[in-house]
Order: sequence, then structure tokens, then C-alpha cells
Amino acid sequence: MIELKKITLLDEEMKECIALNIPEAREDYVESNAICLSDDFEYDRRKIGVWESRAIYADSKMVGLICYNYYTNDPVYKEVCYRIRPFAVDRAFVGLGYEKAAVTALLDEIRKKPCGEASVAFATYNPNDKEAVELYEDLGFVETDLDWSPDGDDECADIIARLAI
Repeated sequence: MIELKKITLLDEEMKECIALNIPEAREDYVESNAICLSDDFEYDRRKIGVWESRAIYADSKMVGLICYNYYTNDPVYKEVCYRIRPFAVDRAFVGLGYEKAAVTALLDEIRKKPCGEASVAFATYNPNDKEAVELYEDLGFVETDLDWSPDGDDECADIIARLAI
């Protein structure tokens, strides 16, 4: 069973979260947990938006980290929405179905509108990240033509997929 628990850079479990290892095949597509937790802290400290981090637990064992944002006036998404950020479970737990269970649990949380009203969730991921492509397609997300690099920068060429919630 998967459970999501709020985690921040200041929590005792932070060291355990940072020690998790991103699968080698996904290292180019996912930020480290340390960076994600520090970004969460920075969003909160500077009051620049909503960034929520959730530790992923399977049978009381921390296996990953998943994060989301809430946007009310973003020029990329053009609608009030939640955004699921690229994530991974620890390499020791790949292939056990935890990724899909974590996104499903996160969608259940998002549907309760914890940060505010929204009728859509977006997921962003690299098009070369085959696991993410399959995961979000399986969950019903549909690739959009949205682009968050207004100057056409290929470094930001992530897929933005949409799901009504």
C-alpha cells in the first residue's frame, strides 16, 4: 500500500529522503530529492508560489518523493491547475508499481483541491523518459502542445500532458 506524507527540508525524515537513489536510467530526467526539497523551501520562504512535496511510503518504508505545484495565473498553463513534477522512486524499488500508485494517490489528494480550485492537472516530463511517458499515458494524461520555453530553448523541451480532474 502506498501512502504520501508531507515532507519539507526541515523535517527529520529529510536525510532519509535525500539518501534515496534515482534510478540510473532516469538520472538525466529527474532532479535530486535534495534539489526538490530545497526548491520547496525556497518557494515557501520567498512566497513565490505553491510547491508541495510528499514522501512516498510503501508498507511504512520511504521509497521516493513526488512534488506538485499549484498555479493560478501561469503564462504557460493558461488555466488554474496543479502540476505534477518529474519524480522517481528509489532504484531499489523500481518495477514494483510504486510510481503509478504514487501518482494515483497524488491525484486523489489534488482532487480534494488542497491549494484551491482547479479542474485540471498537468504532468511534465522529458520525452526520452520512457517510463514517464508510459506512466502518464496509462493514467489518461494527454500530451499537449504547450511549451514552457518561449524562446524555443530545447533544454526545456519537456512534454506537458493534461488530465481533467
